[in-house]
Amino acid sequence: MNMTNSLTISRLLEAARNGCVSYTLVKDVAVQAARPAPDLLDELSYFVGSQYASNQIDFEEADVVMNAVWSVCVSNEFWADHDHTIPPVTNAVYLAFDAGEYHRDSDPSGTDPEAKYTRPLIDDFLTEYGQAGLKKQ
Repeated sequence: MNMTNSLTISRLLEAARNGCVSYTLVKDVAVQAARPAPDLLDELSYFVGSQYASNQIDFEEADVVMNAVWSVCVSNEFWADHDHTIPPVTNAVYLAFDAGEYHRDSDPSGTDPEAKYTRPLIDDFLTEYGQAGLKKQ
């Protein structure tokens, strides 16, 4: 994954931390960075996953960011511009945090869904994508 300057990702991260990222902002940032919007969302998602794994951000913050990023990915405008495709890194990281949001009836009482589902999924994701954010072949 080609890491864009931190200011670019910071703009998206700041908006996502507030729970809402507009596709207009993503498109503007993508034009300024000369990068496709899906690549920027994947880069932001990788950053969130790696920061969570290293305890730089907590579950709640990461979950808010990924829910905001996901809302962009499933917006009609994004889907129209990007052939109804969710960026793969964004999808993997979002699903990991989504899995930690709720207790399942099949889990024993007291099970921590974050510990049982999100942590291992993020660890697997980082193993698959490596430290540079590139999918291992």
